[in-house]
Amino acid sequence: MQCQNINWLKALIKAAPLGLALMLWTAIQPLTAQAAEFSVYPTGMEFGPGSRASVIGINNKDQRPIRFQMTLVEWTQDAKGVDVYTPSDDLIYFPRQLTVKPGDHAIVRVGPKNIPKSTEKTYRLKVEELPEPMPESMSSAIGITITFAVPVFLGKLDLKPNASVSPLAMQDGKLVATVQNTGHSHFRIESLEVKGADGYTQKIDGWYLLAGASRQYTLDIPPDVCRAQKRLNLNVKVGESNFSSDLDIDPSMCGST
Repeated sequence: MQCQNINWLKALIKAAPLGLALMLWTAIQPLTAQAAEFSVYPTGMEFGPGSRASVIGINNKDQRPIRFQMTLVEWTQDAKGVDVYTPSDDLIYFPRQLTVKPGDHAIVRVGPKNIPKSTEKTYRLKVEELPEPMPESMSSAIGITITFAVPVFLGKLDLKPNASVSPLAMQDGKLVATVQNTGHSHFRIESLEVKGADGYTQKIDGWYLLAGASRQYTLDIPPDVCRAQKRLNLNVKVGESNFSSDLDIDPSMCGST
């Protein structure tokens, strides 16, 4: 059995109580081929008008050679703001496969074929560790490999984020907000924070919002907290900018205990 994503194992262990998590990790270790240790930089790339080729660096911090494969996908978001990935060949990047020696580093050259003049286009260049062949004595082991998906932004860059927050809605204690990107370039929502007059606060992390896309967020407000409020304020932090919206609270919005 092989697994090309370490996230499944991490999620399994993270979801368990501490004692059980330690038992799971101990039980899994003998069956697991250890994931390689390496890093990829930068964490994102932008190509504006006039931009030329740049590079992605790979550092092998492991004690064995690591093989890599590069794959490009176009990155869009659907009507609900969910990420959608489609195979693409819109960028020039090479080499597409390489081996990095222990303690060494290598670079992958990346460049645009064309720069869009209006709305930005977005991609992810996947730097994928390739699994090593396993001896027959380890045929039951789980082969763990790691993939980095480097965001690549191509084209027009807005000088500031063009974001808007729709009027808030609330039913059965669920506060719903829709954030829209009305500009020509992506931005990253750092956080969404709801506050009440009595000092109540709840904060959740955001994510990238691509040009022209929107995403709905739902925050659960405890019934007792909800009924104690006359108004809730939601602040959406985008880079150094803040966008906010308020909602007057009626106890009928708060749901049952």
